[in-house]
Amino acid sequence: MLQRLFRQFSGPEENLLGHLAGWLMVRKNGGNNAFLVEQLGAKAGDRVLEVGFGPGLGVELHLARGAFVSGVDRSPLMVRKASARVARAVREGRADLRVGSAEALPFADASFTHAMALNSLQFWPSVERGLRELHRVLVPGGRLALGQRLFKESAGRFDRSRFGMTGEQLAALQDTLRRVGFRDVAVARRAIGDEVLAAITASR
Repeated sequence: MLQRLFRQFSGPEENLLGHLAGWLMVRKNGGNNAFLVEQLGAKAGDRVLEVGFGPGLGVELHLARGAFVSGVDRSPLMVRKASARVARAVREGRADLRVGSAEALPFADASFTHAMALNSLQFWPSVERGLRELHRVLVPGGRLALGQRLFKESAGRFDRSRFGMTGEQLAALQDTLRRVGFRDVAVARRAIGDEVLAAITASR
């Protein structure tokens, strides 16, 4: 049962475990979203893309900053829940949330000033293809922030950090960002609750 629940975090389905996974994302990911949004630094007038927005916590924070927000998520359930969370912004044309994936973003070149993804890279079929797509849709000088939970060797059975990114994986991700054309790659870490989040930032 536990493994079935953990699998739901890759794209919650329309069932009891999918709804539970969405509820847990709201309960557990507020601090992570706030940190990554802060690191990304979007402001009023910016156009932000979020890949894997889940229940829409990051979308809501960016809207509060005055940004326009688009997003893709592989889960129709999460698209519905996030759209309900920011229903007014959707009605007013300030938010555009769709079913989709990082590897085939349904947006034109240079559509966004900022982009982010929180704890979703591990579910992408190809991280390099996804990063190339993010590079494509960002304007020159655009900013990217990737948030990844870090691996903790002492993590218990119910601790999400047991599935976190290792130091070797973090270094490989930075190399991939540079290889696809990103520059000024940097990493900031913050302890949030019982886990550590790495915010990997880069410029287009």
